[in-house]
Amino acid sequence: MTELKLSRGTRFFYGMGAIAYGVKDSGFSTFLMIYYNQVLGLSPFLTGLAILIALAVDAVSDPYVGHLSDNWRSRLGRRHPFMYAAILPILLSYFYLWNPPSGLSGMDLFLFLVMIAIAVRLFITFFEIPNAAMIAELTRDYDGRTRLMSLRITFGWLGGVVTAVIAYVFFLVPTETIETGVLNLEGYKSFGLLAAVVMAVTMLISALGTHKLIPLLPQPKEAQDGNRPSFVQNLRTVLANPSFRALFLGAMFSMMAFGVIITLQVYFATFFFGLDNQQVAAFPAVMVLAALAAFWLVPRLSSGFEKRSVIRFLALASLVIANITLILRLLGWLPENGDPLLLPILLVHILISTGFMVALQTVFGSMTADLVEDTERTTGHRMEGVYFATISFSKKIVSGLGIFASGVFLSAAEVSGQNLTEAEMTTVAHIYIPFVVILYFLTYVFCGRYKLTRDEHEKNLATVNAQTAS
Repeated sequence: MTELKLSRGTRFFYGMGAIAYGVKDSGFSTFLMIYYNQVLGLSPFLTGLAILIALAVDAVSDPYVGHLSDNWRSRLGRRHPFMYAAILPILLSYFYLWNPPSGLSGMDLFLFLVMIAIAVRLFITFFEIPNAAMIAELTRDYDGRTRLMSLRITFGWLGGVVTAVIAYVFFLVPTETIETGVLNLEGYKSFGLLAAVVMAVTMLISALGTHKLIPLLPQPKEAQDGNRPSFVQNLRTVLANPSFRALFLGAMFSMMAFGVIITLQVYFATFFFGLDNQQVAAFPAVMVLAALAAFWLVPRLSSGFEKRSVIRFLALASLVIANITLILRLLGWLPENGDPLLLPILLVHILISTGFMVALQTVFGSMTADLVEDTERTTGHRMEGVYFATISFSKKIVSGLGIFASGVFLSAAEVSGQNLTEAEMTTVAHIYIPFVVILYFLTYVFCGRYKLTRDEHEKNLATVNAQTAS
């Protein structure tokens, strides 16, 4: 495999592929809990459980989709057939997620949420896994992968936060009968239509924009005995890599923290800090700046350094900064609700903490790509899809656990009705803060067990090139 010369346009179209996943993730993490719980009336426990079940089913399917993509033979290559096939199903399923049949309640609503959420997650998998796996094929450079992954992650975050800003400003707005904008039923329905269209269009653009690369990308190698490794064999090979196991666990704990932080963010903003709809709308706007800042900073931060050191620094920084505003409020050191200084302080916190979250995801993806040649060196097969799908498995299942944990925290605080009190949210904060600290600490610990270095990566590339040439 030779190093491809990627134009700016090709990089741009590849990065756009992450927008759909970002829009989906933003909807699930930011709005789905409060929509089904506070607007449609499903209990927080059942809402969290439905999302967890859907994510668990989808997460199990991820490695197999990755395996299929790695071994697919067609005139459209390994990745693009799956990417094209996912576009129409995701358009329809994501629309109906936010537009359930009228009259559903209780267990009927719970079952609908389980089924439609499974459909959404499964269809996006058929695009996201092949699309993400392409990064290891597009560049093999140690720092180049960080730059390309930074572009992809930034597009994903921008897609998610920009649609969230649009939702807050144009759809989730107060009306004559609805005082709190995030409780606007019709607004969520319109948001669902817009988000579904954005996802489908960006998926199509990304697939078409990278279509010309199909002849240049690696194809599955024929096994000498005629039999390719099975899905189970490939999965065992991936999990046998100690650096991958460390990365898998680190990503798992990091994404669980992400899930609970993003899910409860709107709850704390609205019911703990007393922000109105327009003020809350500024949160995703600041996240846009955070994603752009991370896009500029991460490649420069990691250039010349080992990725293991960079990601451990980011985990420690996240541990310190993630809960700082809640801790300051509980200590009485933060301006009271309504004080004009409160919102700027919260926005600065969102800017910094979100920047660290974007950076963590970027470096995780870059480190995963480096493991592809580490395995190819010993097996002779490239397994980009299995690697990225297995990491995706950890992210999805624990992000679902994070959302489920949010529902458990709200239930433990015995929140009631649509107007939660500051006292109720204070109870949630006392559970939430140590939970997030522990998760980021575990991220720091397990990422320290990742052993693949810059020098070892270069040796792997040299070995793989020699094997290819022989």
